Amino acid sequence: MFARIVALLLGLIGSLLGLGLIGVGLVGAIGGARTAEQFIGSASAFPLGVLLLELGLASAWFAWLRARGMTTRPLTLPPWWACAATFGVAVLAGWGMLRLGWWWAFLPVATVATFAPIVATGRLGLPWGEGRPSWGRVLPAFAWGALVTPVVAITLQLLGALGALGAAAFGYSLGDRRSLNTLLDIVRRLQGRTLTDEQTAALTQIVVRQPIVLLVGAFILVFIGPVTEELGKFGAALLFGRTRADRPERDSTLTIFLIGLAAGLGFAATENIFYAAQAGSTGWTGLIFTRAVTPIMHGTASALFALGWARQRRNPEGWGLLRGAALGIGLHGLWNLCAGMLIVALLFIGSRGTAAGLAVLLTILVFATLAALAIGSIVTLLRLRRTLAAETNAEVPGPASSLTAPPAVSLAAISTVPIPVTVLPSGAPTPASRPDY
Repeated sequence: MFARIVALLLGLIGSLLGLGLIGVGLVGAIGGARTAEQFIGSASAFPLGVLLLELGLASAWFAWLRARGMTTRPLTLPPWWACAATFGVAVLAGWGMLRLGWWWAFLPVATVATFAPIVATGRLGLPWGEGRPSWGRVLPAFAWGALVTPVVAITLQLLGALGALGAAAFGYSLGDRRSLNTLLDIVRRLQGRTLTDEQTAALTQIVVRQPIVLLVGAFILVFIGPVTEELGKFGAALLFGRTRADRPERDSTLTIFLIGLAAGLGFAATENIFYAAQAGSTGWTGLIFTRAVTPIMHGTASALFALGWARQRRNPEGWGLLRGAALGIGLHGLWNLCAGMLIVALLFIGSRGTAAGLAVLLTILVFATLAALAIGSIVTLLRLRRTLAAETNAEVPGPASSLTAPPAVSLAAISTVPIPVTVLPSGAPTPASRPDY
């Protein structure tokens, strides 16, 4: 009863906060969002408010169902192609709204453009037929990824980044003071804005003269970022996954896999909200279009991490968790490495001579690598959803201690398993069921 009351209160609080953020976004839109700060405030507050409102209402609704002894429906999502078409229409409409200055209409359209790739990726990892968990089992993981993981990851990243930048700044202070001042100006400029032509040229010169900048940036981007974010998302599998072997309600590997996928998609939703807002009115269209593939990476990486945990719990002597963590963090780190190389390549494209040619070649190679990673992630989701669904359908209910691995049984054996029944006061037998929230 206490847990239901807490869930209901949190749902109501989240709904109220969501309505408040939606109001903040609309107020900014009424003002025309003429400055960069106004655009960031409106374009981030409105979709974040919609996200909080939906999660709050869902939490309150699930708490009400549990109080009445009812279960939630199995997880369902619209087809991926419908989400992709909706995304294309929303981006085109958002571009038109920005050109016309219709800020009040742009915010809902921008919200749809942000969430459509999230839903499409979730549909790619969700199998058809039986074995799917209920909404109440997956949405808490999505909320964890969207609300808690960004706070945890950003805090840890700031600590690591401050240490790395402090070391770099100390090195600059021992050398060229002018380079240090230029670097600090660029860092301040990057906080929600874009670089000017002079700052871009200055950054290029710093990179050429001081390669340590690349090493510090690579350390933050390729190591600190993926590790902190994936560990934060993995918390959803630890908190909301039922993996204890001594309990009969143990989750299938498919459920743990989808919990990890939901946490990654929640994080991608919040990340894309703020990235798109920081792009400004002139860069929103291009950024929201290019960021549409990041949910595929985030969802696949966290799903692989969670799947490794599920395998480890079923085979404690194996290396499932280590493999899952290596695959998830490795995919994320490689993706970030390509993104960082793309930024460096774009800085040198404006130069002359051999450097410009090499920058163009590097840009082409990076785009090809990112496309390969995205396609590989999609194929991985499709194959895993089919394999894990088959494993789930093949599992036979039995003593929890015997579920050390998915048993290989035939359909005939499954059909002979006795179904537990209970007898109602009227005398009519009915299969015993346990609510799955």
